[in-house]
Amino acid sequence: MLVFSYGIPKSGSTLAFELAKAVARLGGHRQPLLPEWLPGSHKVNFAQALTVEALRGLAAAAQSRILLVKTHACPGPEWVAEYRALAAQGLVSAHVNQRDPRDICLSLLDAGRLARSRGEAAFAEFVTLEDTVAAVRRYLGEQAIWAALPRILPLDYATCAFRMAEAVEAIKANLGISCPNWLVGLWVQRFAFTYRNKAVPARHERELTPDQAAWLAREFAAWLGRR
Repeated sequence: MLVFSYGIPKSGSTLAFELAKAVARLGGHRQPLLPEWLPGSHKVNFAQALTVEALRGLAAAAQSRILLVKTHACPGPEWVAEYRALAAQGLVSAHVNQRDPRDICLSLLDAGRLARSRGEAAFAEFVTLEDTVAAVRRYLGEQAIWAALPRILPLDYATCAFRMAEAVEAIKANLGISCPNWLVGLWVQRFAFTYRNKAVPARHERELTPDQAAWLAREFAAWLGRR
């Protein structure tokens, strides 16, 4: 079965992906790189863009193996239709990782500062809080498309990062795999690459001014109201 691991950039999506990949590996499902369908120099199976052709190819390549593919991309209507058809056959599913959008904004600001200090292009455009809010509002629209798909396992940063055993149990149940939780944690800590950054829960509660907090609460009121 092909399993997409989706999350907004800086939402903890890499950690969620690595947890799921560790569970799959410990369950006997190798994770070979598939550059034919996922071009680029990525060290993991990462979909920079989503195409119907690649979706079909990856589903065929997975066969009886549980194959994890990480992505930040937004699916288009044709891809969604093909995903739904494959999901109805039990050939594809997805994990959708979420994080408080206020914390994503702060993490994007951190990433922007680091990128500019290194002369890197990725994330360098995030200079002000206003820059991040505009991007995250767009990202949340893309996340809603993923969340509406069938065969979805919702995950979230707070659980994956700070109640890891709970997240691992959900992933194991979703993938139908049994393995020790401690071994998953050890695998991720020893062998996986994750962007740990500050790794603190609800950082917006401490890092935003009262005016900023009120503004972001208004900007993301629809999302916060669904929690």
